[in-house]
Amino acid sequence: MKKLIVFDLDGTLAESKSSLDTEMASLLHNLLGIVKVAIISGGGWPQFEKQILSNLQYDKSLKNLSLLPTCGTQFYQYDGFWKKIYSEDFNFDEKQKS
Repeated sequence: MKKLIVFDLDGTLAESKSSLDTEMASLLHNLLGIVKVAIISGGGWPQFEKQILSNLQYDKSLKNLSLLPTCGTQFYQYDGFWKKIYSEDFNFDEKQKS
């Protein structure tokens, strides 16, 4: 059996920039009861809150969910609350180069 299933958000779990529909939220919740799941997207944390978390049940199954906003440069896990595990942010000089 697989130990981790990874999904892209937009165009896979939900229409681009849209929230999970009821059926997908239910399917994802059921999957979280069986296996660890990670969701990655180019959007930031607020997008994850709006598109995913606002539609999921908050229960013990969330411990199996990892969220990777901004193409995986940030990593969040649930431990009674959403905790940022790491964030690979640009420093001031790096931001000025773009």
